[in-house]
Amino acid sequence: MAEKIAENLYQLDIPLVGNPLKNLNSYLITGERNLLIDTGFREQPCREAMERELDELHVDLNRTDIFLTHLHSDHAGLSTELHRPGCQIFISEIDKHGILDHEEDAYWQEINRRYEHDGFSHQEMLDLWGTNPAQEKRPELFRDYTALDDGDTISYGGYALQGILTPGHTPGHLCLYAPEEKILFSGDHVLFHITPNICRWDTMPDALGSYLESLQKIRNLPVETLLPAHRYETGVLSARVDELTAHHERRLDNTLAVLRQQPGLTAYQIAGAMRWQIRCKSWEDFPLTQKFFAVGEALAHLDHLQALGLAESYEKNDVFCWSAV
Repeated sequence: MAEKIAENLYQLDIPLVGNPLKNLNSYLITGERNLLIDTGFREQPCREAMERELDELHVDLNRTDIFLTHLHSDHAGLSTELHRPGCQIFISEIDKHGILDHEEDAYWQEINRRYEHDGFSHQEMLDLWGTNPAQEKRPELFRDYTALDDGDTISYGGYALQGILTPGHTPGHLCLYAPEEKILFSGDHVLFHITPNICRWDTMPDALGSYLESLQKIRNLPVETLLPAHRYETGVLSARVDELTAHHERRLDNTLAVLRQQPGLTAYQIAGAMRWQIRCKSWEDFPLTQKFFAVGEALAHLDHLQALGLAESYEKNDVFCWSAV
């Protein structure tokens, strides 16, 4: 059921069935033209919930624009189905190019090839094909995204909304900030109870470093209402930024300790030796999709350690290995 948060502002609860994230918080600003912020996967449970809650609010999609905080399918998947002629789908310029790349199977084949070099077996990558929601539940083919840059402003329902570029979770993650009302739509940049996944991206040499910088960029914004994209918890922006920063400092320490104790491991093996908050007894028990995300996060932390001069990688027998410096 849609929940009213403020004048002309509603939160929609979109279930992500079978996904550890559990739900997406989509937000709707109503007015002469509406703005829908994030949409859910392109799958039936998300579709049914979105249609039901938009119907509750008597939303006319013919005068509804869509804003995507970033390119991930749990945020963008339904956007092209909900889009109507004459309406716009906003996304950052950077993630606009990323979302177009994701439409090509060749992109995912290259990702799989690279993960084999980081320690996955060929069979594991074959088993992953067709199971990754980023690949299977992505938006339908669409070319006419409207790009927003850092600092651009759009206005809906009496709210002047400023885009704040916060790279890290994706290269072009974009928050929306209403300075007059002190409202921040934080997407996946700042979450509560869970931490945003930070993985390696080709277009960011140090994704974790970019994420930590982006946290500091928004830490001291005057915010009274913080609206994250997942779960129901929310709180004080500056305090949560400090918690997220401390979390990654601990994970960096954990990663470096593994490198010092067992030099020459692949990212896959390093991830298996790291500490994770997941209900599995061992690395072998991890679901394959969770291994994929864990290795991506391990790579982001390894890249950051390398940027700090604390780790190095080298190729051996067609895989990349890591050691402490």
